[in-house]
Amino acid sequence: MTRFRTEERQAQIIDEAIRIIHEQGYSALAIRELARQVGITEPAIYRHFTSKDEIIAGILDRVLQMSDTLLSDLAGISSAREKIRRFVLFHFDFLSENPEITSVVFSEDIFRLNPILRLKLQKIVDSRYQVLRSFVDEARREGSLVDTDAGDMTILIIGTIRLIVLDWRLSDFDFDLKARGDRILRTLERLIFTEDPELDKQLEGRRE
Repeated sequence: MTRFRTEERQAQIIDEAIRIIHEQGYSALAIRELARQVGITEPAIYRHFTSKDEIIAGILDRVLQMSDTLLSDLAGISSAREKIRRFVLFHFDFLSENPEITSVVFSEDIFRLNPILRLKLQKIVDSRYQVLRSFVDEARREGSLVDTDAGDMTILIIGTIRLIVLDWRLSDFDFDLKARGDRILRTLERLIFTEDPELDKQLEGRRE
């Protein structure tokens, strides 16, 4: 039998837990079934995670790592306007490739009765907000953003992303999230950015 390192086994358990939640709902996530699907014993599961809640916390940690990935991807970009664009597209691209994650972060059953997990989810939301807010503040300083409250603008952008993703999930992923996201981004750009004909021309060229 193949032996896994601790990190690999934990990742495998988390992957399987996400799949079960996505396909059957949170109520179907049982340690016995999870162990069976992974191919190990129940005590082996408990050597890695003490409870279902700790497994969910591990899933949220994985989602939180998105911020680190996003910041790393944007580290070499000088234009705040481009950072905001990439921020929006990153979420649509990531979730398009990982739709099962939405079954966790949009699950009321998971977070309604567990304040610790709810706070952990709030940490993810706050992290996203702070990352985007820094880009919005930077865009205002460089003069590429319309004159409005930076906090309200940040909430508007994040709320738009969340609404589109929720619509996608409720439609049973029935449309191309990346394509819808790109159209929404074009609308957002017209609403929130000051006119820059040269940059707009460059961006249109990339989309063609």
